[in-house]
Amino acid sequence: MMADKLEGHSVRDPHDLYTRIDVQLDQAAEEVARRLGGKIDYQVVREAVSDAYRQLAGRAKFHSFLPILAARSAEQSLLDAQAS
Repeated sequence: MMADKLEGHSVRDPHDLYTRIDVQLDQAAEEVARRLGGKIDYQVVREAVSDAYRQLAGRAKFHSFLPILAARSAEQSLLDAQAS
């Protein structure tokens, strides 16, 4: 994480936040793919997690647990699609 000082205050690089979210979404997608036993291509899982994240982020007041919630939502959606 990059932090610079501006008039004695720590200032973070705003791009760092997005980088950490991408890493968290990658980790979430890897976990979903593992739980699904590799039956669904990783790229499909990653896209499902990203889509779920965008949907949740649009109306969320707190963003701390969104990657986890997105992973759960994506996993359920993928399982539902597989069952039909």
